[in-house]
Amino acid sequence: MVTMGAVSVSAKLTKRESLLLEKLTREYGFISKSEAIRSAVRLYLNLLELRPKDRLRMLQLINEMIAPGTKTSGELIEEVEREEDGDS
Repeated sequence: MVTMGAVSVSAKLTKRESLLLEKLTREYGFISKSEAIRSAVRLYLNLLELRPKDRLRMLQLINEMIAPGTKTSGELIEEVEREEDGDS
């Protein structure tokens, strides 16, 4: 049995990323920026466990929620399928 301890990491953020992190922390009620980053890392790692097409669909749905003015998930799926057809 392997037990993992806590690991600390640090990252340099751009001014824009820092402002977005501040906004996200406030808007979503995270206790701290560290909690918001931990949550984002967990989400990312969970997405990595999905099959590629399922992961793509989840990312597209997330994208629609945070940037509704961009392409819809249906449009993005069609685009990816066209790209996949072009690769074969």
